[in-house]
Amino acid sequence: MSMHDLEAFIRSIYPFELLSKNELSKATRAMNIAYYKKDGILISPSKTASFLYIILKGEVGEFSEDELLKVYSKSNSFDADALIYGQSAKQFKVLEELICYELDKASFLALMDSNEAFKAYFIQDLANKIHSAKQREYTTELSGFMMALVRECYVHTPTIVEKECSIMEALREMEAKKSSCIVVRLEEGYGIVTDSVIRKHVLFNGYDKHASIGAIALFPLISIEASDYLFNALLSFTKHAIKRLVVMENGKIIGILEQLDLLSYFANHSYLAAVKIKKAGSIEELKEASGEFIHIIRKLHVKGTKVDYIAKLISELNAKVYEKLYTMILPEALASKACLVVMGSEGRKEQLLKTDQDNALIIEDGMDVDAYVPYMKRLSETLIDFGYPPCEGNIMVSNAYWCKSKRAYSQEIARWFDTPNMEDVMHLAIFFDAHAVAGNASMLSELKAEILRHVEAQTTFMAYFAMPVLAFETPIGFFANLIAKENKIDVKKGGIFPIVHGIRSLALEQGIDVSDTVGRIKKLAHLGVLESDFSGALLEALDTFLNLRLKEQLERGFGNQVNLEHLNELELELLKDSFKIVNKFKKFLTHHFKLSMVS
Repeated sequence: MSMHDLEAFIRSIYPFELLSKNELSKATRAMNIAYYKKDGILISPSKTASFLYIILKGEVGEFSEDELLKVYSKSNSFDADALIYGQSAKQFKVLEELICYELDKASFLALMDSNEAFKAYFIQDLANKIHSAKQREYTTELSGFMMALVRECYVHTPTIVEKECSIMEALREMEAKKSSCIVVRLEEGYGIVTDSVIRKHVLFNGYDKHASIGAIALFPLISIEASDYLFNALLSFTKHAIKRLVVMENGKIIGILEQLDLLSYFANHSYLAAVKIKKAGSIEELKEASGEFIHIIRKLHVKGTKVDYIAKLISELNAKVYEKLYTMILPEALASKACLVVMGSEGRKEQLLKTDQDNALIIEDGMDVDAYVPYMKRLSETLIDFGYPPCEGNIMVSNAYWCKSKRAYSQEIARWFDTPNMEDVMHLAIFFDAHAVAGNASMLSELKAEILRHVEAQTTFMAYFAMPVLAFETPIGFFANLIAKENKIDVKKGGIFPIVHGIRSLALEQGIDVSDTVGRIKKLAHLGVLESDFSGALLEALDTFLNLRLKEQLERGFGNQVNLEHLNELELELLKDSFKIVNKFKKFLTHHFKLSMVS
């Protein structure tokens, strides 16, 4: 980053915009760039603060004992109070690998002495700081989000039942109210039952669906007050790794706050995208709703939101579009007897912009497959009209190969394993990533279970399956120089694909029933297949590739090419380091699967 870029970056952060040109120049000349590993402690009651930190990449948590109070991310600074008062009652811990600028204590205090407005910001109490922030002319949508209250977001009608209520009765009530979960009144308080809890106990553990629901309710309930800030709701979602919060007011449950609704509000305060999809009464209205996704992506990306979070949000919205369109096009008698699935990046919930369709239809055995053909043709054509391009490989429901009975898919899976060619390997790969978006999802679950059984019986198959990770050269030279063609690098072939398919291969081998790459990496680390530090490096590398590609796509159009001329020095270094990690991962996979022995 040049000195000019650094000054522009620092000036964009309040209250540094209050500094004069000369003061800002002194501040930036005094700054050094620093790197800290995850879990490092920067400031604590026993560790005196030496710098004001300004984050370029990563996250830092502020803790009081073991309680997470606040998360700092890109463009945030901390901790002025520790420098001013010479001590801190809080602990500042690196949550994700950190790249930041450090302004030493003496230079920071000198700036305070030379600029009264700058000084006033840091010494006023919190209430005045918040008021000051609200009055600033340049207040961003993000600061508006930070000040918004939970009650201002969309909350779903709760379904509350007694613990003696049967699961079936509770499900019927949930369906009638269009709720997303069931709240159960227990002796010790309230518990919650979600779709995943019901699947686990009823489908997989054989629990009687007519038995009382209280026995499977999760306790304690994670809740938040309607008068609390949405930012604190975001912290709760992150801290507890949950998808919904129960909203309380005056000691009573008034609704359910979904993670998707919060992120939609974050992206667009009207949070209209999800609501418009839900309320769409025609295909044209649904098309209009789906057209807003690009604006959500732009806003989230500008705010520095992790690409993984953006992708999950957009994938959830895409899934809602698919589901709504499916119910609009197919008659109910056919819709309930089939399962619409999305595959590839959409199945992994890693798709951002509207790229090629990868979808399929699984039809219940005994149904007339031909009856679905005209509807699937219309579904594909409508998606194309919505802006989802047709798949170059024709992996779409309008293709008979991807629109057939469950038995036919089962036979095809067996063939993929018995006499595979490279096309079969890739068909298996994208189907393993499949995610059900409409219809009877249990059929996809059963077919995935078949895939895992085949893997157990054919261990030598895995080397053949993993082999495509070596299909493309990593664009980095012996001396860590980037190898570009016309100053451009294909980050999908060089970086994203080897990580995604390599992790997919390990997940398939280990029988991991998780579809997204980030989730698979974390699960593989938990199982000890990947070392913890290396799994973190893979996550960072993948995030770098996706971020740089998205930045290029939003600014200059779709594609996987990143122009090196558009990257600053920091981004170039991150890209080099990420490709080094890819090479290390390829070596690991070559050894793990014995790829050198595959002809």
